[in-house]
Amino acid sequence: MVAQYQQFLDGVRTHAGLSETEQARQATVHVIEAMARHLDGVDRQQLATGIPQGLRSSVRWDIENASAHSLEEFLQEVAQRTDSTPERSRYLVQGVLSALTEQDRALADTLQHRLPDGFSALFTAPGGGPPPDWGAASADDRPRPLDADELQRALNQLVGWSGDTERISREVTLPPERWTPIYRQVEAAQQELSHHAAVEERSDGVVVFSLHTRSLGAVTELDLQLARRIDAAISEVGSGGANRAP
Repeated sequence: MVAQYQQFLDGVRTHAGLSETEQARQATVHVIEAMARHLDGVDRQQLATGIPQGLRSSVRWDIENASAHSLEEFLQEVAQRTDSTPERSRYLVQGVLSALTEQDRALADTLQHRLPDGFSALFTAPGGGPPPDWGAASADDRPRPLDADELQRALNQLVGWSGDTERISREVTLPPERWTPIYRQVEAAQQELSHHAAVEERSDGVVVFSLHTRSLGAVTELDLQLARRIDAAISEVGSGGANRAP
């Protein structure tokens, strides 16, 4: 089963954009242990038997169940285990679970039905997919910081956004009843893009969307894509709202 073990780790390494097989092995162990905490009895056993033996023996299976089961808390746990950001941890999780899906789709389908809402998106490779060459793409294909001129040109085409190369934001005021459908659309966009906005609901009724790529500490094209999706949601549901300069 050495070939199966190596094939699995190659899939993780490719999808998660890792350079070394050992990095893929460590990421897999951390993700599987965190996932096991959200499963009980038979489901945890199915997960154990569904991964190669060389990985199975490295995972601690006798760990307590998680007290909280939200997607955000799961990603935060993986981030702590891997000493990374929640954004990067999501890439790692998707790298591991998309490799698992390729190896055993029936098991992946079962796990998706057992896990809380929102976890299903983690079983595809980062960026949607699963594109088999995603992790092997050149550095030029990965998010890169935008320079000041690029950012300004982009901001000129967005609605109500401002900021600098480190962060952009938009402030919006809408009637309270309109926010739920907007948040739903924004969450769907975040799941699709594997990228998240910071959302602040202020006491004066203003909602502030802030975007930056945490792993780079800068604004990237990924942030602009999500900004456009946020604009579209606000325009569709709230007729644009009332914007204020941040």
